[in-house]
Amino acid sequence: MSADMGAGHDATGRALRAALLRLWPGVAVSWTDVLHEMGPGVGPLFRGIYELSVRRLPGVYDFFYRQLWRHRWFALAAKRVIGSWSGRRLAGVIERIGPDLIISTYPMGSSGLEWLRAHRGLPVPIGAWVSDFAPHPSWVHAGLDLNLVMHEVAVAPAVAAVPGAVVAVSAPPVPQRFRPGDRAAARRRLNLPLTGPVALVSCGSLGFGRAGGSVIELVTGVPEAVVVVVAGHNEVLRRELEARFACDQRVRVLGWTDDMAELMTAADVVVTNAGGATALEALASGRFVLMHEPIAGHGRANAELMARAGLARVCAEPGELASAFQRLGTDPAAVRECERAVLRHLDAHRLEDGLRRLADSPPPHPLPATDTLFVHVDSETTGQHVGTAVVFDVGPPPSRQQVAEFLAGVPGATGTLHRDPRDTWSLSAGVHDPGQLVDVVGGTGEVNLTAAMDEFFSEPLDPARQLSAARLITGLPGGRTALLVKLHHVLGDGVIALQALLSATDGAAGRAWSARPRPPVPGRRARRRPMRVLRGLWLLARAGRAPLTPFDSPSPTSGRHHALMRLPAGQLRSVGRALGLTPGELLPALFAESLRRVVRPVAGSRFRLMVPWSLRGTSTLRLAGNRTGAVPVDLPLDEMETATRAGLVADALRARVRAGVPQAAHAVVRALGALPSRVRATAIRGMYHGRWFNGLGTVLPGPRREVRWHGTRLAEVYPVLALAPGTGLAWGAMMWDDSVLLCLTTTTELAPLAERLAEGIRSAFAHLAEDTGGAP
Repeated sequence: MSADMGAGHDATGRALRAALLRLWPGVAVSWTDVLHEMGPGVGPLFRGIYELSVRRLPGVYDFFYRQLWRHRWFALAAKRVIGSWSGRRLAGVIERIGPDLIISTYPMGSSGLEWLRAHRGLPVPIGAWVSDFAPHPSWVHAGLDLNLVMHEVAVAPAVAAVPGAVVAVSAPPVPQRFRPGDRAAARRRLNLPLTGPVALVSCGSLGFGRAGGSVIELVTGVPEAVVVVVAGHNEVLRRELEARFACDQRVRVLGWTDDMAELMTAADVVVTNAGGATALEALASGRFVLMHEPIAGHGRANAELMARAGLARVCAEPGELASAFQRLGTDPAAVRECERAVLRHLDAHRLEDGLRRLADSPPPHPLPATDTLFVHVDSETTGQHVGTAVVFDVGPPPSRQQVAEFLAGVPGATGTLHRDPRDTWSLSAGVHDPGQLVDVVGGTGEVNLTAAMDEFFSEPLDPARQLSAARLITGLPGGRTALLVKLHHVLGDGVIALQALLSATDGAAGRAWSARPRPPVPGRRARRRPMRVLRGLWLLARAGRAPLTPFDSPSPTSGRHHALMRLPAGQLRSVGRALGLTPGELLPALFAESLRRVVRPVAGSRFRLMVPWSLRGTSTLRLAGNRTGAVPVDLPLDEMETATRAGLVADALRARVRAGVPQAAHAVVRALGALPSRVRATAIRGMYHGRWFNGLGTVLPGPRREVRWHGTRLAEVYPVLALAPGTGLAWGAMMWDDSVLLCLTTTTELAPLAERLAEGIRSAFAHLAEDTGGAP
């Protein structure tokens, strides 16, 4: 994030972009002009105010600049106002791009990013490069992860101005062409004298100050000197200088030039007056800087700090510039010592170091209430992890490294949870090597898949230590391989695991479902529909307690059992079309039919199924986190035709969705996030419990085509759901290729019922397909 305000901010951005590409070849870099995003006319207005202040009202500009240094409350208030404005404007840009890392080279952008971090939980690492030598309070932000200043002497002023800010030293953020070079070779290429002193005068891209006065003092005080003066984009200044020195062969006048690196290599010294990009380019080139009559505000502050660092000399009084230049020309040892000081600073720092530090230190990410729900209900006996069981056809099995890369593709999967002093749960950095979260088991004998799943998913995750785990299982019947993955529910719903898996498959590039999931970003608030939410709340309140069923007893242990089954997807869709139902409506009805056959309830019995309902739109489809509502549906268990039961279930589900029940349930969870921590935890545990529903069930979409992962076909993918406290049953179905793959999860005590339920669903579907004439 940069801004068109002079050339310094954009120059810093270009240097950082080049460093990013060196560090991570192939990285996609997006560029945003903060002033442009803040609204029409904002850029020209701010540029006009800045130029007017520096050129015409330097006293006013200097006073304002000093007050920001002197009064911390004033700087803080200014940053909050600007941050609220720019942050809201930048939110949509960040949402559209979905970045993994954000770098700001402009103070107003940094203020907006700090506002987004504080008010909308912007979770990605944010760094600000302070391209002025003096770290003005408007540049430095405690809410960012890293503030990079240009020298060790700038660290203390930065921390003093903004206590709590994380400050480090960076190499000058300038293009690589600005580096120490062969002075004689550069002079030959530029047709400059090979002997004698050469000074380069530059007052930045806007040509502030009295460049003509600097030239006069140099050629008068050092008659043998050659002076090259660069006017930048200031055409008025260029024409004035050309007319003034037209007869003086010692003076060369240039406008905007792309040869600044070559000019600095050829010069003995660089003369400037602001200490911004020009001074940083001179330092990167190994050249000493003479600050002549520094401009008001940041120019004087930069000059003072550069002089304190031993990298520049301030020449404020008449005659000082010529005297300093002459002294450097007659004392080669002094020149060499000055240049050695510059080179020592350059050798100690690289741009890549700051970028790597920023990327390797993801910030704690405060979790929204919709995610922390699963922290509050997590326990040793009801571990809140969702997952998947992937069965690979015969072929090269995936490696541990490939599985680790898949895990790393799920935002937060390598992290941990911690609770801060404000009682907020946050997602923090965890293991650096995702391979530590993957183990490999199996052997030459035939391994039972469901037994392996029972063992793996019965082990709860400790969110303070790890939020994910994977197990690669070899030795399945027929030489196949399975991959078991579990993710703590705080990371997201089942859609996120599916997206991460699909994004890593062969030929995924360019397909609609191929994008990797990304951390949630602070976008525009969703449009509220209060009446719809109120109708949904009314239906939720009227539902009352759930009926009693054999699945209501909580397990005394974390033991789980999984029953797997498979249905032909084409035939399921055909039967659904015959009945006017979607697969998401037909499968709950088949589950209800199986329940009736297995449990044989008394007349009037019901089973309340809680159906997670996705609230994702096109802009949030790839975002991590839990973006679902919940639709409680009472499944009728009376004796009736299966087709009749399916119609009743579908009507009930549709009515609740139309009434806004998913949005209402989501709004309730979000509202709980505003309560004090202890009250919130108690309310959530009381709400997400088996007293209000008997089990969970959902149908996930998937690709209708063959999918391969590193060359091997993914034959089966089973979604694994977590049990809610006080319940003993959850099931998930996945539409995959030509099949519907269903996994029922129960407590260990209910394992026989789970197997009978799976067989009952298969039998109910077969009879319904026969009755409706559904094509196989």
